[in-house]
Amino acid sequence: MSRPHIALYPRTPLALRLFDRAAPSSLWVGVGIGGVLFVIFLLYTWLFGAAPGTLADVRAQHAWIGELLQDLFFGFTLAIAAASVRGAVRDLDALLPTLKAAAADRVALRAEILTYHPLPLALVATAIAIFSAITTPLDPTLWVDGRFPGFSHPTVVWLAVRNFLNWWAVGFAMTLELMLARRFSRLGDHLTTVDLLERARLAPFARRALRNVALWMVLAAFLSLLYAGADLAGALLPFGLVCLTTFAAAAFLLPLWGAHRRLAACKEAELSRVRAALLSAREVVLAPVAAEDQTGGRLADLLAYEARISAAREWPIDTSTVLRFAFYMTLGLGSWVGAGVVQHVIEKTLR
Repeated sequence: MSRPHIALYPRTPLALRLFDRAAPSSLWVGVGIGGVLFVIFLLYTWLFGAAPGTLADVRAQHAWIGELLQDLFFGFTLAIAAASVRGAVRDLDALLPTLKAAAADRVALRAEILTYHPLPLALVATAIAIFSAITTPLDPTLWVDGRFPGFSHPTVVWLAVRNFLNWWAVGFAMTLELMLARRFSRLGDHLTTVDLLERARLAPFARRALRNVALWMVLAAFLSLLYAGADLAGALLPFGLVCLTTFAAAAFLLPLWGAHRRLAACKEAELSRVRAALLSAREVVLAPVAAEDQTGGRLADLLAYEARISAAREWPIDTSTVLRFAFYMTLGLGSWVGAGVVQHVIEKTLR
């Protein structure tokens, strides 16, 4: 099956159009983008650094390894954004048969779901990028003897520009994800019917939520590889990893919210209906002359049905979805802790 094209409204950002124009998968396009950035780094350090691949005055002995990971992080972040949008298109197509939308209205519905606001997206991404570009070079743990060499230093210039690009991509991808997830959650209002006891038709909501967590936790796990090398992880890296993990949890819940509200409303309405029927059946049972062979069985059936409806989940997920969510979150957090342990062992061994 051919991969869906990335078509966002009012326009598709250039950073994502690249993934449609390139034949390889999103992963390899991301690797290519990171590779190009690393080649630029080698040229820059050849011209302005201590040697090709070596930044001047930095504390890490093998800083080029951290640079390669950071450059690939930039490419992978854009690849995750592209994969997420394509996944949203597939999930939307899977949901269309269950939505209250005629064939002529489905194009408009797709446009509504895949619409984003360019100005807030640009402002959030730029604010995050500027914060990272300024604060990262100021981290004293990056420099020899902890002395910041000044903003005009070639190494500082490179770190500022590279971190601006990296965290602009992160801010862009995160904000776009939240915008699309919020619109995806609105699909719950368009569902034709909701069966509280059989919700297989709501599976695309769970797939969307799990895909969000999986993609972003893989990215957090990749970034935590910086902890595996001595002095490669800056002081702000834990803050970045916490932000990615928190965002992943929010990206899991947001696509489910609309379906959750619809399920909760349907459950409340159905419980009200069955309890009204129970009251009616009870009055018949308590009447002086009751047809026990009819009303007794009906009352038992209603009580059993009420118990099933009361136990029905109000979220479009099951236990397996919750377990996979926990696994994906552990993947990101576990890799962070594991990489930190590796760094500690390396430092103890080399002392």
